[in-house]
This record gives sequence, C-alpha cells and structure tokens, in this order.
Amino acid sequence: MRFAYAALVLCLALAACGEKPVEGAAKADRLAAKTGRALPTGPVLSGVGVVASVEGTTVTLDHEAVEGGLPAGRDAFTGDAVIFAEVPLEPGARIAFSYQAWTPRPLLTELKAR
Repeated sequence: MRFAYAALVLCLALAACGEKPVEGAAKADRLAAKTGRALPTGPVLSGVGVVASVEGTTVTLDHEAVEGGLPAGRDAFTGDAVIFAEVPLEPGARIAFSYQAWTPRPLLTELKAR
C-alpha cells in the first residue's frame, strides 16, 4: 500500500512539472484547428510595417525587410481575432509583427502598436 501511495505522489509531482503552454502557440493552435492545416514549425521572424488593409483573417502590410525572411514590400498575412484585437488595425497604423512561414500566407504570431 505504501508503494502505491508513493508512486501516486511521484506521478502527480512529475505531472505538475510540465511546461506551461506559450500564449502565441495557443493562438496558432486555435487557428490551425479552425483551418484544418498543420501548424508552422519554422522560426518566428519579426519586422515592422504599416497596415494597408484588413479583410477577415487576412491583414496586408507594407513592411520593411525582415532579416532572414521576407524582403521589403507588401504581403498578406493570416491571423486570428485574438491577435488582431491586440492592436488597432486601421490602414496607415504602424505596427511591429512576428510571423512564421505557413501556407497559403505567413501566419502572424504577434502584433504590437509602434
């Protein structure tokens, strides 16, 4: 009986040591579940730009070159309502953004007003 109790305590202690989910990953998980596509696995890249337009879950940005990623230009990105709610998205608004490569468009993982 003592062994079973000790094993139970050990299992509960080990389960409590697990990593907590990352907020950005949880947002991407929701979007992947909605679209039925696999999550991106590449690096998270960051840049700055200006909002050109917003249509549903797609935001188009005029952005500076992203080191290791997109060249300067205008690109459409996919996001979800939670990410879009974090910053006002009127055309002309300056923002900082983070994204991962995804199909059919890069997936936004973070937006911040600049």
